[in-house]
Parts: sequence; structure tokens; C-alpha cells
Amino acid sequence: MKKYLLLLLCILQTCSIFGQYSISASQYDSMRQLLPKAKENAAKVDLLFNLAVGSQYSYTQAVRYYNEALQLARKLDDKQKILGCLVSIGLFYADKGEPVKSIVLLQEALLYAEELKEDPSMSLAFIANGYEAQGDLKNAMDYTRKAFLIYENRLKNKLPADPRGYPAGPMRMGQLYEKMGQLDSAMYYAQLSYQRILEKPLEGGWLYFYCTICNLLGTVHRRQNNPTESIRFYRLALQKGIEIDYASSIQESKLGLAKFYFQTGQPDSVIHYATQTYAGANTIRSFAFMQESAFLLRSVYEQQGMYAKALYYNDFAIAARDSVSGAEKVREVQNLTFKEEQRQQKMLQEIEAKRIAYQNRVKMYSLLAVLGAVLLLAFILYRNNQQKQRANALLQAQKEEINSQKTQLQSSLETLKATQNQLIQSEKLASLGELTAGIAHEIQNPLNFVNNFSELSVELAEELKEEINKPELDKGLIEELVSDLALNQEKINHHGQRASSIVKGMLEHSRSSSGVKEPTNLNALADEYLRLAYHGLRAKDSSFNATMETHFEPDLPMVSVIPQDIGRVLLNLINNAFYAVAERSRSAVAERSRSAVAERSRSIVTAPLAGAQPYGPTVTVTTKKLDNAIEITVKDNGNGIPEAIKDKIFQPFFTTKPTGQGTGLGLSLAYDIVVKGHNGNLNVHSIKAEGSEFIINLPL
Repeated sequence: MKKYLLLLLCILQTCSIFGQYSISASQYDSMRQLLPKAKENAAKVDLLFNLAVGSQYSYTQAVRYYNEALQLARKLDDKQKILGCLVSIGLFYADKGEPVKSIVLLQEALLYAEELKEDPSMSLAFIANGYEAQGDLKNAMDYTRKAFLIYENRLKNKLPADPRGYPAGPMRMGQLYEKMGQLDSAMYYAQLSYQRILEKPLEGGWLYFYCTICNLLGTVHRRQNNPTESIRFYRLALQKGIEIDYASSIQESKLGLAKFYFQTGQPDSVIHYATQTYAGANTIRSFAFMQESAFLLRSVYEQQGMYAKALYYNDFAIAARDSVSGAEKVREVQNLTFKEEQRQQKMLQEIEAKRIAYQNRVKMYSLLAVLGAVLLLAFILYRNNQQKQRANALLQAQKEEINSQKTQLQSSLETLKATQNQLIQSEKLASLGELTAGIAHEIQNPLNFVNNFSELSVELAEELKEEINKPELDKGLIEELVSDLALNQEKINHHGQRASSIVKGMLEHSRSSSGVKEPTNLNALADEYLRLAYHGLRAKDSSFNATMETHFEPDLPMVSVIPQDIGRVLLNLINNAFYAVAERSRSAVAERSRSAVAERSRSIVTAPLAGAQPYGPTVTVTTKKLDNAIEITVKDNGNGIPEAIKDKIFQPFFTTKPTGQGTGLGLSLAYDIVVKGHNGNLNVHSIKAEGSEFIINLPL
């Protein structure tokens, strides 16, 4: 491993740039004396780099030496040293609170790391920190996830990896998910980090990680209304933070406890911890903690009618908020300044490139002038210059037009995305409403079992009580009664779990998709939605009956899918199948009524046509394992799909249902989920007056 990457590992040991790398004053003076005599080679890059590190308390000098080292490394085209300089300067800017500069340099470092096949996970992690500091949580999560996956892959392949990344990776994922309000994902990664820190405690910085993770778990549990676990983790973090004098963690724990007690309606405890938080945050100049604790105190005093104190802390809260806003404004100014510096630097580079190109042309034309073509050369230069100006003017106009069109297209795309999300949520709520009666029917069955077995258990308990009170006990009867009670309890538990699973499935269907694939039993999923869809239709039309057939392949392997999305696909297809057979059933009844009226009007009584069979509505769901895929088929014997519209059924907003009965989004969303979301296929086969068959193929 090269010297700069060794320095990077040293940097990561203490989560700061200069924690483990320092230079004495005498060494620093000696290196400054060597600098004027140093030749422009790799050794001078190292010398400049060491001077930058030695100038850590002088921002201007450190930046100058870092940039000189980077420029010389670029001039020498030493990619390993360019990578080392980019990473080090990027972390320097991150440590100085300038995230934009840090992000730009570390993103360039990633390109060199990829070319040199170095581990990019730490650069990705620090880029994520920079985006988080700017409030851009989406980009912060994207880079954190990349860093986490790369680190986990190195662990899996037994490659060298910093041990701090073992708990830190999932911890950062949990922190960002908590800020984004995705509490289930935040809890998963926070618990994973907690398990890892207990499994492999880190030397030196173990308690710092432990405090941070415990505070994260306390916050997620608090937001999920788990009071016992929330207060337990807050107190663990506070205890360990006091032991190691970790000031920031102590204030975070106390603020969490204050929020917990405010949430649970304990004003005295809120005042106690919020007051301590404000005092401690003021000591370490954490304006965010000061602002939150002051607002808590203002709110609790308002609830108690103590308006003087509420106003007192309201002033403190506003002052802290202004301090935070001031810091953000300074950061915005720094970002704008840096962007302007980048623009000017780029402009200077372009000017220098043009100057060099122009000098080369002048040399070439001078040589031609010596040969006697001065006039011709002057004419060519003049013509070229005019063409260049016209071309530049044309290119500039085209560029402005393209930028204008790009802005308009981006605005339209954002509007379309927002509209699409609203329509998708409406479609989900509509499908959930259609299932309401089916859910009630499905839940009623296990509840009936629970009630019946509960009554039987009460009778058995009374009988057992009478037998125990007898002078002579019949052990055989007692054992039989106890066995029956145990069996009843097992059945009650079984049917209770059944009702719970139905409710859980509906909750998953109603909430937004997590986007995380997980192993799923497709037989159980298809069976669940088939029955719910049928009972939902029966609730709206009690006269409707249909035959439900299932042909599930036994031992079907678990398939990695997004359960909520595939469930939504199955629900749409099965609802459409029941709608088709219901329509054909109504048509058949109407046709028989018309025929009967016609016969009576002619006073003719005829026998039924030979071989005519009454229509029996049937919906069939089939699963089958292919070589590299799982096939799910939803088939009906309805009226079928006309050939003229078969190519349009997967288009958004296209529907054959009457106005008000369909949005035209069901099949379109189903197609996108299967094809785009799961790399599968969704096809349809239909014969008029015989029925339709939708075939889903999901890759294993």
C-alpha cells in the first residue's frame, strides 16, 4: 500500500485529518528550508504534503501546500500521488466545514481509485457526510449505501478493511433513514450496528461508537412509540457518555430523554433534562441542541401556563435558531465562493490551452512564411478567425436554447412524477377499499374459531375445577381435560395468527413500497389475494358466485421479490378476472331473460337446445416452476379481450370499464412492477367469448 493510503488509514483511526499525524516545529522549519532546493519529482510532492500537514493550524498555508502538491503530482502524472492528495485535501476541507469543496475533490478521487483498483468505500462515506452537511439527504443516502455495500463485499471476500467500518456502516445507514423518516429501515440498521459493536468491541473508540448507536436506537424506538426500549437505550448512552466525558453524546442523550418525557406527558422530567441539555449545549456551542432544548422548555412551560418562563426560553430558542441560520448562510457563501473559484480556474485553464494552441499555430505559420507564403497564411488566419467567431456565436445560441429546453423538460418531468405518485396512491387506496369486505370476511372466520374454542376452554376449565375438588381424583380424566385445554389453546393461537397475518398483509398493501426484495412464498401470496378479491366482489354483489380453482406447484421455491408490489399485481389481475366473469354472467342471465320473453310472446314452448350448457364463471390461478423462472397464470372464462384493443391494455389510463369504475392504471402499474421492477415478463392471451389468460414470469 502506498504512503498516501497509509496516511488515509491513519486519518480514519481518529475520524479527523490530523489526529494521529503531527510534525514538530523543528521538523517543519527544516522541511521549509529544503523546499526551494527540491527538484520537481515525487519526493517534492511528499515534502509539500508534509508541510501541508504541519501547517494544520494555518488554513491559508495548509491550502497552499496541498494545492502545490496536487499540481506537481498532476504535472508528473503520478496517479497514485494524485489520488493521495485528492483524498487528503478532500478530508481537510470536510474537517474545516467546507463540504462542497470536499465533495468535488473526493468525487475526482473516486475516478482515480477505480482506475487504480483501490478501495473507494471511505471516499464514498466522506462524500455522503458532505451531502448530509448540506441537507441533501438523498445524495447522502446514495453514497452511504454504495460505501456500505463495498465494505460488506470486502468483508465477504476477506479483503483488508478498517474495523471501524464494521459497526459504522450500518450505523450511518440507520442515522440517515431516521432523518428521512423511514423508521423500519432505520431500526433494522441500528440493531445490526448494535449487534456488531457488541460482537466485536473496538479498541480505543469503542465507547464513542456505542454511545452514538444507543442514542440512535433510543430515538427510533421513541418515534415508533416503544417507550421501554427508548428510555433504556437513552440511559445506556448517557451512562457511557458520562464515563468517557463524550460531551456531544451526553447532550444528545439528555435531549432525547427530554423529548421522550415530553412525548409521554411528564413535564417535570422534560424541564429537568431540557434545562441540562441547554446548559451543556451552550458550553460546547452546539446551537442545534440549544435550539431544540429551548423550544421544548418553551412548549412545556406554555402547557403549564407559566408564560413568563415560556417567553424567556422562546427568546433563547430564537437566538439559537438565528445562530444556526447564520452558520448556514456562511456555508452558502462559502459554496458560492468555491463555485466561482472553480469557474475562474476552469476559464484560466481554457485560456491557457487556447494560448498554447495559438502559439503552435503561429510557429507553423511562421515556418510557412519563411517559405514565401506570408500573404496566403495571413488570409487563412483571418478567415479562420472569422469562422471561429461565427461558430462560437452559433454554438452559444444553441447552448442557450438547449439549456432552456432542458429546464422546461425537467419542470415537466417533475410535474409528471408528482402526478404519477398521486395516481399510484389513489389506485392503491381504491384497491384497498374494494378489499374491505373481503378482509372482514377473512378475519371473521378465524375470529369465530377463536370464540368457539375459547368457550370450550372455559367449559373444560370448569370441569377440571370440579374434578380437582373431588375427594378422589381421576388422574386419567384430569390428563384428558388438560390435553384438551392445551389443544384448544394451540387452535386459538393458530387462528389468532391467521387473523394477524391478514391484517399485516393489508397494512403492507396500504403503505408505500419499501423497495426491498425479500424471499416470498408466491403460492401463499396468490392464494391470499384470490380469496380476498372474491369475498370483496361478493360483498358488493351477493348474487354473484364463481368457481375459484388453484393449481399451485408443490415445493415452489421462495422467490426474491417486493411482496407489496407483486401482491398489488396479483390483486389487479384477479379483480379484472372476477370482473370479466361477472360481466359475462350478467350477460348470460340477460340473454336468457330476453329469450324467455320472446318465447312467451310467440306462445311457443321449446326444449333447451341440445348440448347447451349453463355458463359457470371460473377464475383459475396457477403457479409453475420453469428452468430459470417462476410462472404465475391468472385465467378466466369471461368474454375475452377484443383483438383490436389487446395492444392497448397496458397503456396508462386505457380502460374498457364504464366511466367511474376504472382508472386505467391497474394493468399499466402491474406491467411496470413486473417488467421494470423485477426484470420479468407480463403477457396476455385472449380468445373472444372464451376468456383471457395473464401470464407473469419472474426470474429466479
